[in-house]
Amino acid sequence: MAIAAFFLKGLFVAALVNGEPISRLSLIQQLEKQGGKQALSALVNQALILQEAKKKNIQVSQAEIDASAKQIEDSLKSQGQNLDTALAMQGMTRQDFLIQLKLRNLVEKLLADKIKVTDKEISDYIEKNKATLPTNLTSDEIKKSVEEQLKQQKLGSASQAWIQELNKSAKINYFVTY
Repeated sequence: MAIAAFFLKGLFVAALVNGEPISRLSLIQQLEKQGGKQALSALVNQALILQEAKKKNIQVSQAEIDASAKQIEDSLKSQGQNLDTALAMQGMTRQDFLIQLKLRNLVEKLLADKIKVTDKEISDYIEKNKATLPTNLTSDEIKKSVEEQLKQQKLGSASQAWIQELNKSAKINYFVTY
């Protein structure tokens, strides 16, 4: 019995402070107070995105997720950083990161018509921001970079509005309030 209690102690006790236990339930309650609303909102949004993608038969392949991960990893390397360190600083695991990439790619596909960037938008941006653009890139590289930047800006604003609309139209029953 004592052996079972030793191995199962982490299920009930989160820490011992000078012999006094801090229960796992106390820890969970404190975590819920600190970030419960945000965490629940993120999980609801994730469920809504996955449901909408399924409803519209939109999928993201593992190859697409891997390509997105490699692009981010290469970008971090070019800045002298590595992905695992960046993830650790944000309190994320690689699995969390891959789930976020899948969700982002699904949202990009779901909102593809709203995040298109025109040649005129690219040229207008370049014209307005000539002084701040890198000089060590070719004009094609600058155009590609600007296009991606504008696409991400559009994705950010379009996805926020879209998620809000999904939340309004969905039937969500909350059993916990924060």
